[in-house]
Amino acid sequence: MNIKLTDLAAAIARSDVVTSYIDTVSGRVLTIESEAGDDAAFDHAMRIEEDFERYIPLPDLYDAEEPRAMQAFADAQPPETKGRLAAILATPGAAPRFRREVRHLLLEKKWQAFLHSHLLVVAKDFCEENGIGYDI
Repeated sequence: MNIKLTDLAAAIARSDVVTSYIDTVSGRVLTIESEAGDDAAFDHAMRIEEDFERYIPLPDLYDAEEPRAMQAFADAQPPETKGRLAAILATPGAAPRFRREVRHLLLEKKWQAFLHSHLLVVAKDFCEENGIGYDI
């Protein structure tokens, strides 16, 4: 069973707010919403704990991939824009300021398209590293 890269990329994009796993048997992304008292979340968590080898946790976008994507996006811009974005990225906690500057520079749609493409590559690499079949 193959997983759709677009579904996987979308799950990785939400990795800052939810925890997701790939079910290696069904090829589906299993998302655990961490709302207290949610029976479905508890059931999912128990299923994963009981058969942990079947489920592979997705990478957290905001730990490594978002900073890489931001840097790559900045590097692809004209020199003046690149300089402004690079200066922001050189400071701690740069992500919110980077997004604000992207909006200010009217590059938000371009950034979103770039991030989507980046996440598709991350999803593809993740599948290949973990021996998971995928469909483009």
